Amino acid sequence: MFVAFLKFLMRWFQRLVVLAALIALGGWLFYIGREHQVFLDNKPFGEYKALEQVNVSVNGGEVVELMSRERDMKKTVGPKFILKAEVFDEDGEIVNTLTKTIDLCISKDVMISLPAFVGEAENFILPAPR
Repeated sequence: MFVAFLKFLMRWFQRLVVLAALIALGGWLFYIGREHQVFLDNKPFGEYKALEQVNVSVNGGEVVELMSRERDMKKTVGPKFILKAEVFDEDGEIVNTLTKTIDLCISKDVMISLPAFVGEAENFILPAPR
């Protein structure tokens, strides 16, 4: 009778372990598969002036050309993405190229202030517009 009780407990323990593993797997898949909207904002931000022209790509995707005071949106999947910005001067020559990996964690939508990003400000990630 004691052996039967131990088998019963072992079966329930195995089921709980499998259930915990499935919940952990679901959480991990949610984390790596979540889609984020990244708003690219080329408007003045604090002490940073809007850029004349900037080409931006998210995760090496389609390049977005933003002129002064423009905003666009890109979608990305996963907790991290690579942001690449090429800044142009008035003559159309590339002045600066910046590439940075940005970690979003679990936030759904974010806005990137491109003037602050190019100015290498510490807080260039802003809450998404409503």
